[in-house]
Amino acid sequence: MNPAKTIGVDLWAGQVRGGQNHATVYGTVPRVAVPRSIRDLFIAAYSKVAPLCRDVDEPGLALLAVDEMTAMPVGVVRLRARFGRHVAAIIGRHDQCDLFLDRHSSLALRHLAIVLDPVQSWRRNSTSVRYRVLDLRTERGFTDEESKSMRGLRAEGPTFVRCAGHALFVLPLGDPTDWPESATDAWQMLPERVYFDEMQADPEGSFSKGLRTDRGRQSMIFRTHGPRDTGMRLVEGGVAGTLEVIGDARQGRLTIGDRALRDGVLLGRYARCDGTELMEDSSLSRVHMLLLHVDDALLAIDTASRNGSHLPGHANARVITIDGDTEIHLGKHTRIRWRWAA
Repeated sequence: MNPAKTIGVDLWAGQVRGGQNHATVYGTVPRVAVPRSIRDLFIAAYSKVAPLCRDVDEPGLALLAVDEMTAMPVGVVRLRARFGRHVAAIIGRHDQCDLFLDRHSSLALRHLAIVLDPVQSWRRNSTSVRYRVLDLRTERGFTDEESKSMRGLRAEGPTFVRCAGHALFVLPLGDPTDWPESATDAWQMLPERVYFDEMQADPEGSFSKGLRTDRGRQSMIFRTHGPRDTGMRLVEGGVAGTLEVIGDARQGRLTIGDRALRDGVLLGRYARCDGTELMEDSSLSRVHMLLLHVDDALLAIDTASRNGSHLPGHANARVITIDGDTEIHLGKHTRIRWRWAA
């Protein structure tokens, strides 16, 4: 995957990549005396982001971050959908993240993953994209626009969340007429957000493949699990398969269940990851990869690692689709292989 073809990034408010990636500080999330409404934050940022989004006539997503304290837009990622493959973006304070936000230390270095499903049509219809927002097993996660705690969601249509001092607007792209000159007009054109709870349901539950959210209709948002806490069992119900981890000093296997794989399995050296005892390679990032089963695809999503993930003989990639006994190289000295249960 060539990231330049799928991701466009604009950073504002003095953010500069390449600095030191300090540890996450789990202090109090910055708050204003009277929290600004999502509407006010959207309108304040609109004039800066609208021209960038108006230029995109392909299906995709705009990921806009606004500082809740100042109401200033601090960055936007334009993520373009692709036929036949998923694309993803990572949001956090690490300078390898696609949407890099360095103003609040309560934001984790790698906080959220946005996973965009393959496009179904190239027609100018901004409602033709489906996506997921997943917390990468951070201490706080994120909240919806009404401040209800969340660990994951999937949607088709606009979604607004709050995360560690930021308001994050996830807005479908593809139809330039969705971005009028007036911010007030743009807000009024947005469909109503309607939330459903699938936290205890089958991960493939009631999300309709034919869902439509045309202008004036409802934006359907399903609350889901994100990657499971390390204290939860990786096998619950049926076994999906095994992940073989091969390093210079150690190798072993993780047995992973169907539900855990659909929620997401984190790999890396940090305590919030699974299989840390097999991840002693110092070239691996603390949170290196997310394994995620989406519909019929098993995805290996690099979570903005320092040394990357790649197929043998290929460049580093944000998303790798695991097909058969695909071998993936993580960092400099670790390989993984997935095998489905018989």
